[in-house]
Amino acid sequence: MTRVLLVVAVVLALFVVTNPSRAEFNTWAQTWVVKKLEEEALKEGRDPRDGSSQFGGALAGLIIPALPIERRNFLAFSIYSLKLPEGNGREKTCSVLGVVGQFVPLGEC
Repeated sequence: MTRVLLVVAVVLALFVVTNPSRAEFNTWAQTWVVKKLEEEALKEGRDPRDGSSQFGGALAGLIIPALPIERRNFLAFSIYSLKLPEGNGREKTCSVLGVVGQFVPLGEC
């Protein structure tokens, strides 16, 4: 029984230590934007390596740190919520799970 508790405590401690920070989220979001821009370029039949994706990623790198992003820290993981403009004055809330140093979008972002 004590071994099981020890293993659970070690795993929980690893989750707490690897809970990603806001700076790590900003870096991930920038690369995620570049990937999304490249996917859109491919859908439209354009070359994804024409430089616009990198420009969009650089622009995102300037904008993302200034966005009002809510971080709910649950010690072992975090949930980041941000509101993205959708057009026509509407906003879309995008939530991202940060756990073990990784980020997973929750739903369609």
